[in-house]
Amino acid sequence: MKKLLLIAGIVCIFSTATYAAGPIGFGVQATGANINLDGPAKELYGFGFGGGVHVDFSLPLLIAFRLQGDYITFGLNQDKFKDLLVAANGGSAASQYTVDGGRLSILSVHASAKVNPFPIPIISPYVTGGIGLASVSSSDVTIKHPTLQFGAIPGGKAETNFSANFGLGADLNLVVVKLYLEARYTWIFTKGATSTYIPVSLGVTL
Repeated sequence: MKKLLLIAGIVCIFSTATYAAGPIGFGVQATGANINLDGPAKELYGFGFGGGVHVDFSLPLLIAFRLQGDYITFGLNQDKFKDLLVAANGGSAASQYTVDGGRLSILSVHASAKVNPFPIPIISPYVTGGIGLASVSSSDVTIKHPTLQFGAIPGGKAETNFSANFGLGADLNLVVVKLYLEARYTWIFTKGATSTYIPVSLGVTL
């Protein structure tokens, strides 16, 4: 119910923004992120890559709204995972293990405000922050060993949670398009814990 209320709130925000907006821009972004998971998987994932799309609503003041969706995927650190297997299964060398799968994925949608306190004709720095939803999932892990038998470790089913972000960015205002570079510290409020990641986006808005 709370998630439905959040979605309804996001729709209301952007309905209001659309009604009062000046120019509306559509664009795409490439995104890289460093993730910090809570729990045992903390050391198993680092930097990931992805991208997404966004819609910008500009207001007459120094404020704009952005509705942004991103998909980011993170590869399993096989060396660290193999070290865990060695620790759990005795003296086997890490090189004897073959590991496949285990990718972690985040699909997110955020509604954020952009505040530009120092408007400059060409380069415009801004502060951004907002709320949204993030769905986190992981794929199965397959482990092979010459003498030990392992079954596949099931991946984590997609779990959608509230999220929030705060960050800094800068727009490069060109004649036809607008480029931007942005970094946002993002919290995912999972049950009993909070995971964080820092997506850095390079985007273009038409």
